[in-house]
Amino acid sequence: MQEYSIPSEARTVLENGILNHPHHQDLPAECKDLIEHVEYRGHPLPRIAVNWRFAESTAALKGLEGILLNHLLVKKYGVQPQRITIDTSHASLFIMSPYLVELNPSPAGPIETTSLFDSQAKFAAYFPNTDIHGMASSPLRSQVSNIYRARDGRFVHTHASLNPSDTLRALGLPEDEPSITTREQAWNCLGSKIGEKDAADWDTVLGEGARQAATVCLNSDEYADSEQGKANANVGLYKIHAYPSAAQPSSWWPPGLETGPGRPLAGLKVLDLTRVIASPTMTRGLAELGASVMRVTAPHLPDYSGLLPDLNWGKWNCSLDFRKDEDRDKLRALLREADVVVNGYRPGVLDKYGLGFDELRKVGDERGRGFIYVRENCFGWNGPMKHRSGWQPVSDAHTGVSWRFGQAMGLQEPVSPVFPHSDFITGIAGTCAVLQALIQRSEAGGSFLIDTALNYCNSWFVKEVGEYPEDVWRAVWAKSGKQVFRHFNNTGMLLSPHMKICADLGLFEKGFLEVRECGALGRLTMRVVKPVLSFPDGRVRPGFNVSTRGNGVDQAYWPEDLSVEVVS
Repeated sequence: MQEYSIPSEARTVLENGILNHPHHQDLPAECKDLIEHVEYRGHPLPRIAVNWRFAESTAALKGLEGILLNHLLVKKYGVQPQRITIDTSHASLFIMSPYLVELNPSPAGPIETTSLFDSQAKFAAYFPNTDIHGMASSPLRSQVSNIYRARDGRFVHTHASLNPSDTLRALGLPEDEPSITTREQAWNCLGSKIGEKDAADWDTVLGEGARQAATVCLNSDEYADSEQGKANANVGLYKIHAYPSAAQPSSWWPPGLETGPGRPLAGLKVLDLTRVIASPTMTRGLAELGASVMRVTAPHLPDYSGLLPDLNWGKWNCSLDFRKDEDRDKLRALLREADVVVNGYRPGVLDKYGLGFDELRKVGDERGRGFIYVRENCFGWNGPMKHRSGWQPVSDAHTGVSWRFGQAMGLQEPVSPVFPHSDFITGIAGTCAVLQALIQRSEAGGSFLIDTALNYCNSWFVKEVGEYPEDVWRAVWAKSGKQVFRHFNNTGMLLSPHMKICADLGLFEKGFLEVRECGALGRLTMRVVKPVLSFPDGRVRPGFNVSTRGNGVDQAYWPEDLSVEVVS
């Protein structure tokens, strides 16, 4: 086998795939020099049995985050750039962090993993189950999010979108079927139904007619040649749009109690309108650097409570029903003090509540300070599919990532590549975009609209990061027992065997995790993945102002004391 080094390749991706990328030449010019303060280390070979270079992409994006943070430290606080180390094996755990959460762990005991659906029941005493539509309440409903072969031999990725009933009705199937008692029976039922039409027909029926998340599974060349691929071909990891205003002069943000190099974003108020993984990862990334985050959910909307133990760190969580006048008043009060708003809902769905970017710009003029508004979707913000709903496995299927995983195992069919990698790298990209926009606002004022999308990051990933060399992939696949998975094996089925493979290959090192106390949960202890960015000199202290919690725990206002554990 030729010599291969993940740390070396991660640095190459950071330098060539990001800093020198033609679509990211709007990065501050100083970033290219600041790479010298980032050091990569870690195991040289992959320990995730997937052909795609997940560790390299995640570590490279974390490097960009560190570089932008260093630039902010220089500009805002006048301190020298800090030395940053990134362990690429540690970075690999970032994309599987929800499955590594342990409650009240035994320090001497082995690391335990939990699947996403199991975690909803396992953690229910502390994180009430918000799966109000029973996504996995039966074999049929649990297999709606999956890949099936259509009549013309092509493949379609369907998705439950937090409520399988809508997709089942669009398919012409009952919302549940008690006679279906096994996963295999569910595959047969759903597969037979998808086999009644061509893939493109189902794409229209589901994606346009029923407004559900779905896509024809494409290879990467097909995606690049598609109308949607071409419409977004000139976008990198994200796109920042500047909106100057004489009423919004250059500014940072009002200082907080701890604002300083140790907690660089302390005092920054972030309004979090997000669910599931990608956009919540953006706001958790900001919280890790000191920001105060207020997440807003609603009791009548479903959520994925199995993700909250991991992704709610650093966030207060209030509950508002935007259909009510009094709750919209509370929302407006939250908005007036926020500097950053992150919207992860389906395109346009929150605009009617005054949460569109144009409305926020007016508020920015009134208060004399601009907003940074992040919007995240699946397919990108240009092209004929920009309005459509989508999720990580749908993007993986649409951009060719799933096809190549299947082919790498010797199949001629797409297979979802196990981990929500595109979710998590989109999350890091969003955090980076906010850091860049904060710097730009400090120089030029105005407001900034940031476009992020799963397809943006997947397209970048396919072109700029790619797959392992054949011999490197074959070696790690052999160590895993050359297990072959099929197109109808969704993430829920693939996760457990792949977590075992990672454990057997030694990826789960205790040094990459830490035990934290959860003040909002009665001082419960929790073992979780540590922040990936490490600052050996100790000047910067990644971490969280407040602990994780379930939804609706906090009142909907910004407290004067931004260190308070619960807003009451």
